[in-house]
Amino acid sequence: MATVQPVRRNVRHIQPAKRGDQDIPVRTTDKKSPMKQSAGSKHPSENHTRDVVDGQINHELTKARYRSLDLADLMFGHLVTTRLARDILERFLADGTVTCEEIKPNEEEGTRHALNAAYTDAVAHACIRSDAPLDEPAPEPETKYQWSWPKFPTTPINENKLVAFLNNIADSALSSARSILQDDSLQPRNRFAAPVDKNHAIPLSYEPDGEDMRPDFMVLPLAAFSDDEELEVNEAYINFTAILLAGESKSSRNAREGLIQVQRYMRGIKRAQPWLRFATGMTIGKDFVALLRGDCSGIERIELSLTDGRGCIEFIRIILGIVLADKKTFGHNPDVEIGEKDVSVDIPEIRSAATSRTGPNFMTSGSTSQSAVPPTFSEYGSDPGTPYSASSDLPRVDQPSGTSSTGSKSGTTSTGSKRGPDDDMSQGKRSKRRRRTVALRAFVPVRVHGRQCTGILFTSGSIRGRGTTVYVVVGADDGDQAAVLKKLSEHKPHPNVIIPSKLFDPMAKDGGVDSTLGSIRALLNEEMQQLRVENRILTVMISELWRPVAYFWSPHDFVRGVIGALLGHQYLCEIGILHRDISENNIVLSLCRGGLGALIDFDMAIIGRSNMHQESPPPPRIHTDILASLLQPSFPMLPDDKPYKAQRTGTTPYMSIGVLRGEPHTHYDDIESFLYVLVLFFLSYKGPLRKEALTLA
Repeated sequence: MATVQPVRRNVRHIQPAKRGDQDIPVRTTDKKSPMKQSAGSKHPSENHTRDVVDGQINHELTKARYRSLDLADLMFGHLVTTRLARDILERFLADGTVTCEEIKPNEEEGTRHALNAAYTDAVAHACIRSDAPLDEPAPEPETKYQWSWPKFPTTPINENKLVAFLNNIADSALSSARSILQDDSLQPRNRFAAPVDKNHAIPLSYEPDGEDMRPDFMVLPLAAFSDDEELEVNEAYINFTAILLAGESKSSRNAREGLIQVQRYMRGIKRAQPWLRFATGMTIGKDFVALLRGDCSGIERIELSLTDGRGCIEFIRIILGIVLADKKTFGHNPDVEIGEKDVSVDIPEIRSAATSRTGPNFMTSGSTSQSAVPPTFSEYGSDPGTPYSASSDLPRVDQPSGTSSTGSKSGTTSTGSKRGPDDDMSQGKRSKRRRRTVALRAFVPVRVHGRQCTGILFTSGSIRGRGTTVYVVVGADDGDQAAVLKKLSEHKPHPNVIIPSKLFDPMAKDGGVDSTLGSIRALLNEEMQQLRVENRILTVMISELWRPVAYFWSPHDFVRGVIGALLGHQYLCEIGILHRDISENNIVLSLCRGGLGALIDFDMAIIGRSNMHQESPPPPRIHTDILASLLQPSFPMLPDDKPYKAQRTGTTPYMSIGVLRGEPHTHYDDIESFLYVLVLFFLSYKGPLRKEALTLA
């Protein structure tokens, strides 16, 4: 394939989504809105239903959704150029795959004018290349061309027929590309597939157990299909650890509902594959297609009309690009080596309405910080905020009482399960559903940044946000200290404070930092400022292995953990460091019986005054002040022209009243957060894991 010239983003065609897409208004000086929430690290006491997750995703993506008309070219332009897609469209016109109402049969001049108009429009909206445009642009035609795809499935769109249509388009486009480029070496890497089981949710999504977590179609690697001409999909690969792209089909012309569902699927992909830099989704309707890509800074999407010439060219580019793309194009981090593992899981029958479900070191990878946990295998539906086993590459089967995101198995009644929304009497009696056991081929990390990985301890990944993932690795070495950690290195180590032994930012291909806007979205510095999108830098830390709170052995074990963390916090205050992010995720338990816990994660820590804990406490807040603070928040407002960014420090729901009001963060706010950790623990967990599960963990 011909070499593709370097590209720049076509910033003229990258715009914030229309206000109608912003379901959660941003708090500004002129209007107020609810506090920003995140779908990344949900607490186990929160509901794990579809509506809750959708609402939190909307909060999370506030002012972070952009319409990028050059997105298809950015993702797949190195595989399918605009010119190649145009030439394939010409062949599709000749064989009847695509028709244009204004072109009479065998009218070469009309065909040429229609194709040139579509090509000129596509080039104008694509990325900017040094060699573009390739041809002299044709004059704007007087005719408004109406394109159509005769074999596109009619409404209501059937999943299997849609997948067959997409695969036929991909096969025909690939055959045409080989002929046009005279390159028989072009080989497909991926293929579209529909769920084989229509009655059960797709396994390993760690999401609410319902049909909302069964995409209408998906993209799987070619290894998931049989070697014969039938290319039948192997059901073992139909799980969220293997999905490269998830899609939703809608019979209407309104893309909104499909986009909401696809966002949920993308979140499921990010949680099942936390090593991904971004997740990809699609929605297809009666005469439109939308491509979405979500990274830690938010979502970019392109919506195309299949009745438009440019839409037809970009549709061909997307379908052929998906088939030819390697895993890196779908967000795979090359520093994480992936292996395959056979597992068995129990999956429940889907229901129409979304309901609740349910020696070494560790390496933390995230866009800024360190945290904890994904789900289990023995009971599908364990939640994405729960711990993985450190002794296997997959999550533990008995969901601990761990931190959760959507999709925890709340309905379990055995010892060791979490307290979930189904335990509320207002939810009514828990209904039993038929289940079946399936054998799956799961994808798991085996090496992370050159170190052997024995499992994932924690992940808080959603779409936008830090996306912290904790890998259990062996063979970690010491390295330099950085930022606030330098002050810690100047003092004697404290047994209740865990300091990362290595902190580094992986380098991008150009030698700069690996960031969402630079490395993924290919934006220049001035363009980042112009678009006002937050930039997130990938950071990797290595620390000694301790237990997350989710693996507590007993209530006394947890209390000893909190005592140790308090002692560590006191030490930090003595040397002049304010932590500012006390939460359950940042308290770890000892690996030894009777040992005290410790404090981790210095992402929000700042250097303050020594012995700050000996200063006079602030005046007590009376009940009326608290109520007033909830009714009339006083924390800083954001101007309309600034990107949304949380103005508070800490983690919901552990923030103090003062922090929620926007007051300066003090040592006493951290102590108040410790209180909430203690209270919420006993409100959230039914008890520890079973002995067998704790032994395996």
